[in-house]
Amino acid sequence: MSTGIWMSLAITGGTMLILACVGLPFLIIARNGQRLMATGIPAQAVVQSMADTGVTVNGQPLVSFVLGVRMPDGQAYQVTHRQSLPRIPMGVVAPGATVPVKVDPQRRDRVRIDWASWRPMPYGV
Repeated sequence: MSTGIWMSLAITGGTMLILACVGLPFLIIARNGQRLMATGIPAQAVVQSMADTGVTVNGQPLVSFVLGVRMPDGQAYQVTHRQSLPRIPMGVVAPGATVPVKVDPQRRDRVRIDWASWRPMPYGV
């Protein structure tokens, strides 16, 4: 084989390796999030603080939340969690807001905000 073909194969292989190393963690996080949404324990959380991480995922900002989680059995605890913030609740979710979450039954420090079930509280309530 000529040097040009080997060079092309090396560049293609290197590019694929880089893409796999960069993309694989995102795929794992997405898969774990889907699993948690399907099997997690429904609970409520109060947003205690939130901060923009400077990262966007699919055009949505990745936000670092500090959540006060209250389990159905009454147990309450605090957790720090990073998750993308969809555009619809972007201007409404703020510290003090209550959001539905799903909690990993084996590791309660793993939570996922359930944006599909979230409904804003009317003003004055």
